[in-house]
Amino acid sequence: MKNRLFLLLAFAFILPLGSPLKAEACNCIADPFSKKYLLYQKTWYGTKRKWTCVYTCQDSQQNRSEIIGTHEDWYMTDKGLEGICEGLHYVNTYSTFKMDFVWVFEEARWFSASQSKAPEVAQWNKERCR
Repeated sequence: MKNRLFLLLAFAFILPLGSPLKAEACNCIADPFSKKYLLYQKTWYGTKRKWTCVYTCQDSQQNRSEIIGTHEDWYMTDKGLEGICEGLHYVNTYSTFKMDFVWVFEEARWFSASQSKAPEVAQWNKERCR
């Protein structure tokens, strides 16, 4: 009986530490199919990209909002993870069709709105989470 109680208490304290970030206050998650390019300019010296992503964000009162976030960046190389929406997780997997490694979408993860690089998400965080 004591062993069962010990295991129950141990799991009660250990599981929350190892659990991934969930939909808590002031976090956002991207819709993985919402990315739209506004600009894709490729030259011999690099690529300039500007794109939007739709984020669902949850504030401290558990209210959810949909925000269209804009991203812009310039890249000298193209390794496959350039121009992705925040919070999307990709894994490097070998493709027998291409006979090379490719990045494959795995999951959308919640991320802190306070660390977003999209100005619209940062503004939402400033208004709703401070």
